[in-house]
Amino acid sequence: MTRAKGIWLYDEDGKGYIDATSGPMTVNLGHCHPDIIAAMHAQVERLHFAYRFHFRSNEAEQLADRLVSLSDDNKRYAFFMNSGSEASEAAYRIALDYFRAHGNDKKTLAVGRRISNHGNTIQSLTYGDDRARKVNLLDKAIDTAVSEIRLPPYYDLHKPGNISSDDYLQACLKETFDTIDRVGAEKIACVFAEPITASSGGVLIPHPGYFKALKAGLEARNILLIADEIVTGLGRTGEWFNMKTWGAESDITIIGKGLGAGFTPISGVLISQQIGDALASLAPPHFIGHTYSGNPLSAGVALAVLDTLEHKISLEAIRSKGVYFGRLLHELAGGLEGVVDIRGQGLLWAVETSLSRQHADAFVQAGHHHGINLYPCRSSGKEGDALTFLFTPPLVITEAEMDELVGRFARVLKDRL
Repeated sequence: MTRAKGIWLYDEDGKGYIDATSGPMTVNLGHCHPDIIAAMHAQVERLHFAYRFHFRSNEAEQLADRLVSLSDDNKRYAFFMNSGSEASEAAYRIALDYFRAHGNDKKTLAVGRRISNHGNTIQSLTYGDDRARKVNLLDKAIDTAVSEIRLPPYYDLHKPGNISSDDYLQACLKETFDTIDRVGAEKIACVFAEPITASSGGVLIPHPGYFKALKAGLEARNILLIADEIVTGLGRTGEWFNMKTWGAESDITIIGKGLGAGFTPISGVLISQQIGDALASLAPPHFIGHTYSGNPLSAGVALAVLDTLEHKISLEAIRSKGVYFGRLLHELAGGLEGVVDIRGQGLLWAVETSLSRQHADAFVQAGHHHGINLYPCRSSGKEGDALTFLFTPPLVITEAEMDELVGRFARVLKDRL
């Protein structure tokens, strides 16, 4: 690629490609958004770095205040990292220190669910479920006995055909809490969960009552719920945070990707007042972060991203675009032989086919031929091997551009299915 604009990428020959997934679900404002470029220019001329152990900066503090306000829940503190993996591991360390502040050093385990991804550090791979990334680490850097503790997610896609959604929810919750009680709630500090699983499973949407019930069961066992909103957060599903959709509050929320919108590396950890106050009481205090954590340039860019999302795009517009995009997918792709499911929320969608994921490379190449960049999900379908495509287009996309995107995808399907 040599240049980009909006939803388009252009190669060295001048050919255009629709960026159907905003890169890896990151370039949420599209490529080269002029407002963010202007904000970057102004910020780098004013103050681009001030080390947080030496100085405060308005940018980091304003960003923390803004995110706490947008969360509109129990969150009162924010801290900034450089990547989603760093934020994930920081959240785990915060959970450990929270229990240490209460004199409990036995709660040391972080537990994740099946079909999940929470980062690419060794620790985040331990509670994540991306086997391809961690296979060479098992029984070496990663203790298999710990990493194999997996809770079931709830997804209608996976339920047996002979039971109702409500009955399947109860079965999933029973397995969840039976597993926790078998391992020992006194050993578990936190549970990680994505409100909607994105590329790991192909936009797997939970039962409406799942997160409320999960949070209640964890709270009763003194276990923290960490919501991984690295993909779903900051407008992607039509809400600032997707947990709001399910009427549940996490204890810690991690964000990334869209926070910097591809312009700068930045991620964040939002924590509740209860946890933040406990950390503040520690001696020595909680210690996380890296050289660039909360640097003024990245924090200033993130503030401009939030301004653009709130005032130039709006959550209402994202929800409206999502309805239109979903209807297009159903109209142009839903009737094609080989398409077995279309699912989504806001501008987070997936199209599942009856083919094996072994065909992914051929479809990606066909997509490039038709001028669209396709993103096959890591796992999908009841057996995990279904070829499923993720769609997370830039939130600035227009209806005409959605028509073009889905039309090109439909042509790929017609060529290959």
